[in-house]
Amino acid sequence: MRTGSRRACGFTLIEVMMVVSIVAILAAISYPSYLEMVRKGWRSEARTALMQQMQHQERHYTQVGRYRRYAGDSGEGGAEGKYAIASGNCEGRSNIDSCIRLTASPKPGFADPQGGALWIDSTGGRGCDGAQRVRCWQ
Repeated sequence: MRTGSRRACGFTLIEVMMVVSIVAILAAISYPSYLEMVRKGWRSEARTALMQQMQHQERHYTQVGRYRRYAGDSGEGGAEGKYAIASGNCEGRSNIDSCIRLTASPKPGFADPQGGALWIDSTGGRGCDGAQRVRCWQ
């Protein structure tokens, strides 16, 4: 007859709670960094779409002699993700014939505190309306 105690297999509640708390701390530290990297990716897509649309506009200008206007929700601007691209007059110009500014504005439900709305114009100027204007095109 055996009278020894049997060894229990498994984890105690304290061990499980320690693992859960460590995972929660790591997630709390890494999640903001992850969100910033995702925002940078969306910003990069918007910059790429702006450059592509400016190339299309320049091609249209060389063929027709004027730029083409379109609205942000027309679907012509590209950047199907988090930004809507619209065309407009350059600063200080009354019409779109000789100078165009393309603007990629964040769509509703998406906030980009650093970048805001990105823009590029046919004179080579570019910028953004966000809090960190120096970093928006980097």
